[in-house]
Amino acid sequence: SALPIITTIRDLYETGDTIYRIQGCVSGTMAFILSTLSEDISFSEAVKMSVEKGYAEADPRVDIAGIDAGRKMVILARNLGINVNLEDVQVESLIPQEIVDKVYANTDRDTITTGVLRDIKVVDALYHQKVLDAKKDDCVLRYKFSIEKSSGKCTCGIVAVPRTDPLFRLKENENLVAFETERYATSPLIVKGAAAGPDLCASGIFADLLRLTRASAANSS
Repeated sequence: SALPIITTIRDLYETGDTIYRIQGCVSGTMAFILSTLSEDISFSEAVKMSVEKGYAEADPRVDIAGIDAGRKMVILARNLGINVNLEDVQVESLIPQEIVDKVYANTDRDTITTGVLRDIKVVDALYHQKVLDAKKDDCVLRYKFSIEKSSGKCTCGIVAVPRTDPLFRLKENENLVAFETERYATSPLIVKGAAAGPDLCASGIFADLLRLTRASAANSS
């Protein structure tokens, strides 16, 4: 993600704040898929669209099984001072485990993508019903994470969020992280913006390189 999430964590700590909880969505691909999913667009179609737009990983299962989100949560949790590994994160996969574990005949990207898009059609009816149920309650589906600083609990999964949740208005490929802290007790600090796609990924990496260069120059002076 190109969003300044880790720098925000560091800024909060360095200015004397205490972080209690962070939550939101850290997968632009999942945000796109669930924002696109509707009564007329199936889950498998939404995933295919994310692939065509260049949002999904080379193997889309990394996104829709929650692996990418889980890895990002580990990074965030460790920056909060929580000793956690990927296996400690409670991640909900949006596809059956047999599809996650399936080995396809060829390992090239096109073969894997074609196979995954074919196989995940088995859950189209499930997510169609979830869309209907959420709409009935005036909610929308989002892939939401939560990290509790006191307990170290890290969870991530699909939820139906109401209009009062900041994730309700999340657009297509946006990420959003809400910081609940001692200072931001009555209203969380929210960092939000577009986050999926090669251009944004490249800008995030470039920003990290610039920070490393400045830090190295400062240390050598």
